[in-house]
Amino acid sequence: MSLIELYTPLKHSHLGFVGISILFFILRGASKLLDLQWIEKKWVKISPHIIDTLLMASGILLMFASGQFPIEQNWLTVKLVLLVAYILLGVKTMKSTQKMQQRSYFAAAILCVMFMMTIARTHNPLGLFSL
Repeated sequence: MSLIELYTPLKHSHLGFVGISILFFILRGASKLLDLQWIEKKWVKISPHIIDTLLMASGILLMFASGQFPIEQNWLTVKLVLLVAYILLGVKTMKSTQKMQQRSYFAAAILCVMFMMTIARTHNPLGLFSL
C-alpha cells in the first residue's frame, strides 16, 4: 500500500491527534491557571509528548502522501512557524510562575492554534484573513 492510498486515513488520524492535543493543552493550561494539582502527575507530564509525537508523525506522513512540502507551499511554511511558536508558548505557559504571564502565554498559544486551523482549512498563508 502506497502513501497516496493512505492519505485519507492519515488525514483523519492527523485531525484526531490535533483535536486530542488541543483539548489536552486547554485542560492543562486551565489547570495551571487554576493551580490544580493533577497536572503534576507523571502521566500528565508524559502524555503531551506522546500525543504530539503521533501528531507530528502523522503530519509528516501526510506531507509526503500529499506531496506538499514547506517552502514549496507557503501555507505549510506559515503553519510550521506557528507550530513552533505554539510549542514555545505552551512551554512558557507551563513553566511560568506568574499568573499574568501564564494567561498571556496561554492566550497567545490558543491564538496560534486557531490561526493554524484557518490556514489548514483555507490552504492559504493568510488563513482567516484571506476570506
